[in-house]
Order: sequence, then structure tokens, then C-alpha cells
Amino acid sequence: MLQKTRAVVLKTIDYAEASLIVKTYTAEFGLQSFLVNGVRKNKSKHTPGIFQPLSLIEVVAFFKKPGGLHRASEVNAAPALKNIPYDIIKTTMAFFLSEVIYKSIKEEEINPELFSFIDNSIQILDIIDESASRFHYCFLIQLTRYLGFYPHGKYDEQSCWFDLQEGVYQESRPNHPYFLEPALSKLFSELSSLSIEEIKEVSMTALQRKQILQGIITYYELHHTHGGKIKSHEVLMEILS
Repeated sequence: MLQKTRAVVLKTIDYAEASLIVKTYTAEFGLQSFLVNGVRKNKSKHTPGIFQPLSLIEVVAFFKKPGGLHRASEVNAAPALKNIPYDIIKTTMAFFLSEVIYKSIKEEEINPELFSFIDNSIQILDIIDESASRFHYCFLIQLTRYLGFYPHGKYDEQSCWFDLQEGVYQESRPNHPYFLEPALSKLFSELSSLSIEEIKEVSMTALQRKQILQGIITYYELHHTHGGKIKSHEVLMEILS
């Protein structure tokens, strides 16, 4: 059946001589893969740039059985991103965040609120300037609300250790290696309370930025990446250093 859906591009794989398999998170059908023919031909009707990570697209496709590969008949930007494809920091961040989303969302998950959050966040990333280099901290923490493992409680003088394994702030150091020390727990709690637009207000040293990002990644790997390791943050940290 021919159907239309908005989608976020997460990953692409070259297929045959000139085609692409585009893995996406869609508004109506969750994670879906589309075969787009002829993308890499000189006279392709599709602009290759719209298949970059975190591109927002509208797909018209012949849907087969759930989880199968669907043949796209039409793909358009929806809307076209103005800055992410041309800004090295935003491009690298998009590559990193698309990896996290791809490894965190279950195949069968259909969640309009989750799609709306990702969609709106990408459009914010595309237009922000001053706080762009900190966008990923707030986005990843807020994303946990929709994935079901948002941190419980908040930092205070008594509950000053954040247990990454249990997702809670507690009074004493956990008896395992997955935790944030008090200074980082306080920063993590502060980041958790802010919207993406407010992230520029947080002061962080270069070391803290590295440590808090590694803590967030560990948190995802413990709770929601189904055993998958996240790797592309290393490139992002290199770009931002």
C-alpha cells in the first residue's frame, strides 16, 4: 500500500550501484527502512544532502510487512535544514545523536510524542547559534523522558551521588563503578532541569564537558541501547575541544 509519513533520517547504507537504504524513525510507523533508487546517479531527482543524519523528510512509499524494506517512490525535505548540513559542529553532533537514537529506539515503537520531541529539537539545533555546542547534553537528558529512564529525584547535599545504574541520587557512593561523583552529579541535576533553549546558562569546564558526556553515554548504555556501544561521541569531543 502506498503511504506517506514524516521521518528523521538516522542512518544510510549504500545499495547496489546507485541506491540507498535509508533507516529512519517515522511519525506513524516507528523505525522503518526505505529503499531509495538512483540517489547516487548524476541526474537523480533526490538531493543526496537530504539523507544526512537527522535530516527531516517526508516519504511516500510502498509499505510491505512491518519491519521490512519499503520502496520509496518520493522523498522530500520536510523542512529543509539550513545550517546543520553546512556547520561542522552541528553536522558532527547530528551524526552522534542519530547513532544514539538509532541504538535506543525499539523497532516496533510508535510514539508520536517522541517523534515530535526529536523533530522539534532538530529544528532548534538548526537555528541556534550561541548554545549549539552544548545542545547534545540537554537533548540526551530530555530524551530519556520519552524512552522511560529519566533520572529520579535531584541533587542536594544529602543525595549527592548519582547512581547511573539505578538512575537515582543517593547519600553514599554506590558499590559499583557506574556513578557520578558529587560535583558531576550536581551538574547533571542542573542540566536535567533546563530546556534546550536555556542550556547556554550552564558553566562547564572542558574536563566537565567530557566527563558529563561520558556519564550520559554510560547511562544510555546501561539502560537503553540493548547492549550496543556508542562510539561517535569521540569525534564530537575532538571537534569541540
